[in-house]
Amino acid sequence: MLCGCDRASGEPAAAGPNRSQPGRSRTQPQPTRPQPDPTEADLIAADPIVRHLLVTNDFPPKTGGIQSYLWELWRRLPPDEVVVLTTPHPRAARFDAEQAFPVVRSREPVLLPNPVLAQRVRSVARETGAGAVVLDPALPLGLIAPGLGLPYAAVLHGAEVTVPGRLPGSRALLRRVLGHASLLIAAGSYPESEARRAAGRTPLAPVANIPPGVDLDRFFPLPGIERAAMRLRLGLDPAARLVVSVSRLVPRKGMDTLIEAAALLAPRHPDLQVAIGGSGRDEGRLRRLVERTRAPVRMLGWVAEADLPGLHACADVFALPCRNRWGGLEQEGFGIIFLEAAASGVPAIAGDSGGAAEAVLDGVTGTVVGRPEDPRELAAAVEALIDDPERSQEQGRAARSRVERELSYDVLAARLGEALGLLGR
Repeated sequence: MLCGCDRASGEPAAAGPNRSQPGRSRTQPQPTRPQPDPTEADLIAADPIVRHLLVTNDFPPKTGGIQSYLWELWRRLPPDEVVVLTTPHPRAARFDAEQAFPVVRSREPVLLPNPVLAQRVRSVARETGAGAVVLDPALPLGLIAPGLGLPYAAVLHGAEVTVPGRLPGSRALLRRVLGHASLLIAAGSYPESEARRAAGRTPLAPVANIPPGVDLDRFFPLPGIERAAMRLRLGLDPAARLVVSVSRLVPRKGMDTLIEAAALLAPRHPDLQVAIGGSGRDEGRLRRLVERTRAPVRMLGWVAEADLPGLHACADVFALPCRNRWGGLEQEGFGIIFLEAAASGVPAIAGDSGGAAEAVLDGVTGTVVGRPEDPRELAAAVEALIDDPERSQEQGRAARSRVERELSYDVLAARLGEALGLLGR
């Protein structure tokens, strides 16, 4: 059932010169100055705003990196410019009722790129007055886009571009989606470069580089006494040199290398503690590795969303030595988790994989490890920061300053709104 679906309307065009001005003689026409030709910006400002329909399988109340990215950006756009078409969720009714823009839920548990979805998109666009469509991600959902009969944008993430872009059959499909788009929205420079690589000589529409951001009101530095209290609350040593890592526990994230690096550092740093938060298919193997190496590592398991800001802020260093797998088909995206650490005033160590090197500025906001699968190289990076508190704190301050300046969601949403303002015109 649709709600709040009035067609958006913009400001009326400015009136032209008044040809009949009261109080002036009709026999004495006043000379008029020639008007300059309207600029493109003038024409855009005079046109009605084009409402767009965001089509995605990944939207709250579901949780995850893409869900967070879309939610944080789209909720900051003017609500009369947005409609969302997404999948059902047990908690959707309450969530949808709280939104300022319409959220339409499909009956199907997954949106698949087929004629049924294409017809559904056209129908919802017509009913809500949406004159353009944004499809997330470019593949597979974007496959329906060229046949919709509406201008469209495609959202580019990491693996969703890298994998199909490097396989011959799917590369042609991706190229078609990219080549017919009116706008491409890249979640960082890495997916943009992968899209350009996949497109080859196919001309591309304008690319809006909108990396993931961070909520600065939720993630922020804590003073010393609050950091110690948070550590106690989480069962961590207040006096330790604390390295924190949080992620899904899958091989690509490199937690095994972090455990091995901690084991190498332990003899020289008896006050070192590494806290790993998260769950996933690799958890059992990692716990056995901790036992076998006797590394000073605490496996925290799943971390509640309410505890995540405090866990970041009580760390001395954040580390996620992500790595490439399967010949580069599996790489890190931008890595929102690095920005959460940065907003908390904590320097980060990242593996040189995909977009991680864009999220962490090597030598400025942390360290990018060139061989993240090497425990010795990772141990050296960790040791350089925990042995030099002044350097660590300086990089933490630089990290916070950078996200305030460039990567807050308020800044990024304004940039996204400007790009979407051209869609469908």
